[in-house]
Amino acid sequence: MASGVRTATLAATPQDPPPFAVVRARLTHVPPRYVPAGRPFGAARIAWGLLTRQLRLVGWRVWAVAVVVIAAGAGYAASAPANRAGDLLSLVVPLVAALAVAAACGADGEAAELVRATPTSTRVLVLARLTLVLAVTVGVGTLASAAMAWPRGDLALAELFVTWFGPLVPLSALSFALAVLWRPEIGAATVLVCWMLRLLAPTALLDRGLAPVLDALWRPGPALLLGAVAVTFAAVVLAPLAGRRPVRVASS
Repeated sequence: MASGVRTATLAATPQDPPPFAVVRARLTHVPPRYVPAGRPFGAARIAWGLLTRQLRLVGWRVWAVAVVVIAAGAGYAASAPANRAGDLLSLVVPLVAALAVAAACGADGEAAELVRATPTSTRVLVLARLTLVLAVTVGVGTLASAAMAWPRGDLALAELFVTWFGPLVPLSALSFALAVLWRPEIGAATVLVCWMLRLLAPTALLDRGLAPVLDALWRPGPALLLGAVAVTFAAVVLAPLAGRRPVRVASS
């Protein structure tokens, strides 16, 4: 009788997998990359949506500080002679860009834990944030340069742009690599140290041996620019491995 009841029950009741197995299968399943079917420029729409969402996730304070500092620096540089205006602007825009990169692309905090829990690749997210931050700061810097050069006839917009865009590339690459692979505070502190040394370079307080190094950083050549691109690429590739610290279990 028991065997008959068991057989009849199994035949009448569907055999569902254990709940734990269902949950585990859903967590370990990686959904395929979604591209809207039948829509033109589907990948471009996804990329644009990712960038616009990062605009809100980065935080309004980063954008507000970047705009205010660059505008104030451009206003001060506009009152300087033509041979000093570009140098003053080169001290402001690269610093703001590098600090904004460190603040937006760091691998610490609750936001990083949320990023690791999403199916979107960490490389895609950090690259999206780097692209967004650099696009905004370069755009604001270009507008500030145009506002300086337009009322005056002794300033060329192209020369102003090259003056501050040159140091922006290596400083942002250094800040990005340290913030992603280590800590955002380390990236910001390193950039601030380089900036302060640049300020002290013309004075007698700094060793003259560091002056050529700082000049090369603020007037980078092709080799340094390619090195900065290589450092950025390496940081993007190694981004998924960052922030994974071992968990310490207290022994009883």
